Amino acid sequence: MFFGLKVAEATSYGILAFIGATLPWKARWIKLLIRLFLSGLLINEFLAVMMTWGVFPWNNTGGIAYTGFCGHIFLSLAIAHALLWLTWDFRQQWNFPRWVNVLIGLMLFAQLLVIHGRSGQLLLVLLLPIAIWMVYPGRWRYWVSMVFTGAVAGLFALPSIRAHFMLGVHELLRFNLSHAAIYSSWGIRLLAMIGGVMMFFAHPFFGVGTGDFYPVILKMQAAHQIPATPGFIMNSAANSYISEAASLGIVGLGLFLWFLWSLGREIWGSRNLPQNWFALTYFSIYLVGGLFDGLSWGYADAITIALLAGLPLYQRSVIEPAETIDS
Repeated sequence: MFFGLKVAEATSYGILAFIGATLPWKARWIKLLIRLFLSGLLINEFLAVMMTWGVFPWNNTGGIAYTGFCGHIFLSLAIAHALLWLTWDFRQQWNFPRWVNVLIGLMLFAQLLVIHGRSGQLLLVLLLPIAIWMVYPGRWRYWVSMVFTGAVAGLFALPSIRAHFMLGVHELLRFNLSHAAIYSSWGIRLLAMIGGVMMFFAHPFFGVGTGDFYPVILKMQAAHQIPATPGFIMNSAANSYISEAASLGIVGLGLFLWFLWSLGREIWGSRNLPQNWFALTYFSIYLVGGLFDGLSWGYADAITIALLAGLPLYQRSVIEPAETIDS
């Protein structure tokens, strides 16, 4: 019941999609929304620095330095989203002049380096080259690509970052289901994914039920179908798609994929509009990041995907002429 109510509460944030789609948006309100998003990240970064340096008496979330009041995985995804947005605005200068975009980008990129959020770092490496080639024409894309390549090279030149990524590779290579390294990050994730696939095949049509992933995992571990993970609550498959299939079966997975297809089509149709690029960048993170994180059940992700699902529909009933979108 506890986990079922958590999922139900997260799902209830879907009402924000209707709010986002029906509000009489104006360009200045979209600018304000994005500025609030960036401001929230910068305020959290300032607090994180003060907390890590002992100036403020609070503790970083999870005891991880420079995370502030945000979990390091979600924070890394949010920073990746912000950097993908700034890539577009650096060229368009729709929200901020270039020097402001560069300053914000450098500050957030520095935080992404030190929090060891591999999810956001990996997504940035995968998605930023695509964003550059979509946004920048001609010679611009080559210059920006060179800067990006240099930044990635600098990223892996840092011993701590390189060691953190190599640890993940090592965890993948030595994973064995019968002798799982259950306390490694990737060991836990792979174990959860395998458990989710087994649940789906056992209950293919409607799944094991909302919120029942964890109790079913416990039963599978008690039956020695998968290794036990004492002290770790595994309430999703660490994969959005497997989580949907395991909990809600073919019916739930089909509806989930239909939602993603419909939303992606709306965004892609007018991807050059600022609100759609903002939605597209998070949608890409949600789509790709869902392969190695369960992004469909978390509160923060549920709020974000719901709100951004409404933004692309703004173009359907836009009350401002297209030529005044920059006003």
